[in-house]
Amino acid sequence: MKNKLFLFTSILLVILLAACNNSGSTSSTDNKNTEGKVVIKIWDYLSPDSSSSKEQNALIEQYEKENPKIKFERTYIPFADLKTKLLQGIAGNDLPDIVVIDNPDHQSFSEAGVFADITKEIEDWGQADKYYPGAIESAKLNDKYYGIPNNSNALAIYYNKDLFKQAGINEIPQTWEQFAETAKKLSTGDVKGFAMAGKRSEESTFQFLPFIWQTGADLDSFDSPEAKKAMSFIQNLVKEGSLSKNMINWDQTDVLVQFQTQKAAMMENGPWQIPTLKEKSKDLNWSVFLMPEDKVSASVLGGENWAITANSKNKKEAWDFLKWTQQPEILGPMHELGGRLPSREDLGSDSNYIWQKDENVSVFMEQLKTAKPRAYGTKYPEISSYIQESIQRAITEEDVNKLMDDTAKKIEPLLP
Repeated sequence: MKNKLFLFTSILLVILLAACNNSGSTSSTDNKNTEGKVVIKIWDYLSPDSSSSKEQNALIEQYEKENPKIKFERTYIPFADLKTKLLQGIAGNDLPDIVVIDNPDHQSFSEAGVFADITKEIEDWGQADKYYPGAIESAKLNDKYYGIPNNSNALAIYYNKDLFKQAGINEIPQTWEQFAETAKKLSTGDVKGFAMAGKRSEESTFQFLPFIWQTGADLDSFDSPEAKKAMSFIQNLVKEGSLSKNMINWDQTDVLVQFQTQKAAMMENGPWQIPTLKEKSKDLNWSVFLMPEDKVSASVLGGENWAITANSKNKKEAWDFLKWTQQPEILGPMHELGGRLPSREDLGSDSNYIWQKDENVSVFMEQLKTAKPRAYGTKYPEISSYIQESIQRAITEEDVNKLMDDTAKKIEPLLP
């Protein structure tokens, strides 16, 4: 946590160092290769063997084919390393033209001066109102646009149909009480009724926030009875043996493995796992249902955004590419290939695509309607770190009242 705080509180100093170390000008020919093509550099954290990486490569290949004067250089940087790499890039004046960024991190790097203000381009384009509100808001800071959505996702519940049948469960749980009862019935032997991520990373915050919101609470009421109820709900699932204590070591891929190996009858996860289940778990009989409700229905908005770096020498060419990717006739087939969901509401409602045709993918599209963004200002990475700590403390059976009170005091000064 201290390392993360140090990185983000040091951003301004890094920028000043960058200004001192890189006062020289760059020749206009530096952004072209020996063939006279404009070279656009992209950094992303899309794992090379993932379906989303296949989509990224397909986009690049098609655009290069249609625009022979453009050449892309794509660099994969692991998710955990991208933030540090961007900060180092400011100091060394070594940033790409385009970055694919996790949407809750967009505001922090916009404030740090990493991303270009493209408000004029967005307004001239006139397509911002086509997006789900939460998605487009995640790319804004102080009413200015610093990027556009790349894709969206939300969390829902996967379940093993065969294990439900064996336990004599015929109805999908819709409330917390029904969910807890169902998870308990499904827990037998070395099989747990439910699996979710609790590892000390953004993924645990991502998976816990829906439960906070479902009570009607939020991060500005983290010490409220409602928020405490959410944490107690997760803690009690562990105490009752419905959720493994090992969840504090699991990310969302680990949760998937628990589900694939039938060690968990239900899991909280996103639509990006559907292609993997279809390809690698063909014998598994599964489906998806909406997150259970307490007072209200809620999920969390995930996904990535596109951003152009402030110092890019190819801003026009980069924007032309991003704008091209957002055409429904381009975006639709590409997202099908990548197993991702569109951020554009008009595309999301198009019955020609898998997110309307496939019964499981369509659940996630329905869940997107109640998915909230993690739009908590530029201090969100620090806020998330405190939430991760609170989850770890709860699973190790600390008193929920005390740990939530402690965490609320740390979070409140960081909220916008």
